[in-house]
Amino acid sequence: MLSARNIAALGFMTFAMYLGAGNLIFPPYLGYQAGDNFLSGMAGFLLTGVGLPAIALVIVAWVRGSDNLTAALPKPLATGFWVMLFIVIGPAFIIPRTITVAYQFSLAPFIGDSGLIPFSTVFCLAAILFSLYPGKLVDTLGKWLTPVLLTILTIMAVVALLYPSGQVEVASGPYATGAMAEGMTQGYMTMDALGSIGFGWVIFRAIEGMGVKCPKAIAKYTFIAALMYATAMALVYLSLAYIGVTSANLGSSFANGGEILTAFTNAHFGAFGTIILGSVLVLACLTTAIGVTTAGSEFYSRSFSKITYPKSVWVIMVLSGLIANVGLAQLLEVTLPVVVALHPIAIALLLIAPLRHQLSQVAVLTVVATATAFGCIDAAHILGAMPATVDNALTANLPLYHYYAGWILPTVAVLVVGLIVSRIKGGRYCVDNSASVNRS
Repeated sequence: MLSARNIAALGFMTFAMYLGAGNLIFPPYLGYQAGDNFLSGMAGFLLTGVGLPAIALVIVAWVRGSDNLTAALPKPLATGFWVMLFIVIGPAFIIPRTITVAYQFSLAPFIGDSGLIPFSTVFCLAAILFSLYPGKLVDTLGKWLTPVLLTILTIMAVVALLYPSGQVEVASGPYATGAMAEGMTQGYMTMDALGSIGFGWVIFRAIEGMGVKCPKAIAKYTFIAALMYATAMALVYLSLAYIGVTSANLGSSFANGGEILTAFTNAHFGAFGTIILGSVLVLACLTTAIGVTTAGSEFYSRSFSKITYPKSVWVIMVLSGLIANVGLAQLLEVTLPVVVALHPIAIALLLIAPLRHQLSQVAVLTVVATATAFGCIDAAHILGAMPATVDNALTANLPLYHYYAGWILPTVAVLVVGLIVSRIKGGRYCVDNSASVNRS
């Protein structure tokens, strides 16, 4: 049994890994746009932006580990999926962006772009230092970094409630007529479900490091961590969105949530506000970088005998630092479509995992192929690369395409058909590659 303190630390660690800079910057802008439709917009956002990742973690707990999400796939496909996932959410996308965003809101306002290289060096060394000791991750994130981060956020939330920066304005843009649907779309677009299946590696390892070895107990504590993450993240999102919804007196036009938070902290805390905001964003970016690096290194060290955990940590962070300083913009043009396309595949695997013993391998592969194909269509739509005539036809004929989720109904339909056909043909003959990811 874990103590209440250790359970709380586990929940804080889980929360910290999700709370990146994007999670801090977007809610104020949602509140700013949603105005008097704030509650319905946030309800939609919380359903998909918090509920979906939390459900993903619950499924990870249910199947007893992230590696079991791909147990129904042939080993080469399973390994290939994880390699692709940890590349794009690691050195090719998430970590370099955390470095540049952290710098943008901390030192850049004071010294411009000249300090990015030394900042990246210090940031990466700090992430390496914390990531090299995964057994202490609960202490690092859950008992130190996260309490500091939450304390600063709580101060900002209390100030926003006691001293609102303006009256609630009328909703604008898509929030004026369909606030909940737009909120759900934007929550889905956080793509934090990808984080859930990756962070499952870290959470299971952390629980084992606290002396828990029983698979059922590990699953139980993962479920508790998911509930704690969802509660804390929902409160943070609501607080930040409230800053946006009451920001009328801070300015007449904002392009993003970062500008709103900057105006808010400057208005209430003066020049010190820049330091406060920079501290919050640096901590949020650092915790995310640590979580992603640890998750990727856990996978590589377990799956490839020649790759050690420390070596993987160093390679991931060195590559991330280099990419953050040279060619991040160009790389994002390549990796962003991959991230968008991977999201439906990840959710499809979450749907398949609890049912894998009831599906034939042909059915599993068909479901994954369907999610991949329609996920690529949605990726082209999100990135504005879909030809106008095709875009109009899909908008008229493919349900949920307008909300960037055209893959859902085809994938679910194929899954249902696969279940029916598999049961007719005898049910349990899906190959279970539980060792598709080697355990050390």
